[in-house]
Amino acid sequence: MLIFLLNHIEEKKLRPPIKRLRQSKERMVFYLIGLLLLLLPYRVSAVDIFPRDHEHKGIIDIGPYQIYPENRMGNGIYYEKKLLDSHPQRVILNITSIKDTKSYVYLFRDKNRIMGLDIIKNDADGDARFWKVDQQFYQYSNNTFGIQRVFRIFQGKVIPLLPNLRTGAGVATTTNHAIFYHITGSRDSTDTNSSGQEITQRIYTFRLHLINRNQKIIKSLQNLEVQDFSYSLKLKWINEYSVSYKLANGKKEIVDLRKYAPSLF
Repeated sequence: MLIFLLNHIEEKKLRPPIKRLRQSKERMVFYLIGLLLLLLPYRVSAVDIFPRDHEHKGIIDIGPYQIYPENRMGNGIYYEKKLLDSHPQRVILNITSIKDTKSYVYLFRDKNRIMGLDIIKNDADGDARFWKVDQQFYQYSNNTFGIQRVFRIFQGKVIPLLPNLRTGAGVATTTNHAIFYHITGSRDSTDTNSSGQEITQRIYTFRLHLINRNQKIIKSLQNLEVQDFSYSLKLKWINEYSVSYKLANGKKEIVDLRKYAPSLF
């Protein structure tokens, strides 16, 4: 089994270098002990040593990343030959970077065969949070750089939703749908109060995005414009086709989404 692995040069790139084994049994034992000692700091366990078959192809390349070994509990995700993460009770399946950050989000399957997402957080990204909305949707928020992003598990992949937007947030879900928003712009608004004083406030414009959980497409509700003095919008489903939101002035609005995206219902 060991000779099989040593003969695969690409797989050796993810392991510490090992000199060619010599013929004598004494030298063989010496190198085996050295190999085990070198692998321990890298958290590569005995589960890595398996023959390959149609479900286990060895190294899987995903852009600049490598997953090794494929479809094995306790496998690892690598970037430029550096181990980013590994977990003894997870099979890592897919990975993507969080745009405009140095952090990553990866897809895994746990020992109960349930899929989930986790973050590999870089300290350089400052005050950042990553949390689960439900089994399919996750959110990322970075207060240091003002970045908000939404991630989805769909068809065995981790998908960043509208990755070019920096303010994707506010995910609300039902059994069949999900909705979230991003801020399209902001401006100052000046009004005169009852005392005759001029008060300037910042007003934000939101765009809503709707998803049918059984489909990949995202429907941006172009004809629906929401504005508020708050930079966050709390969306809430009130039935299978309508959502509500409450403005800073206390006014509650209800939107029938069938008017804006009938094909998703």
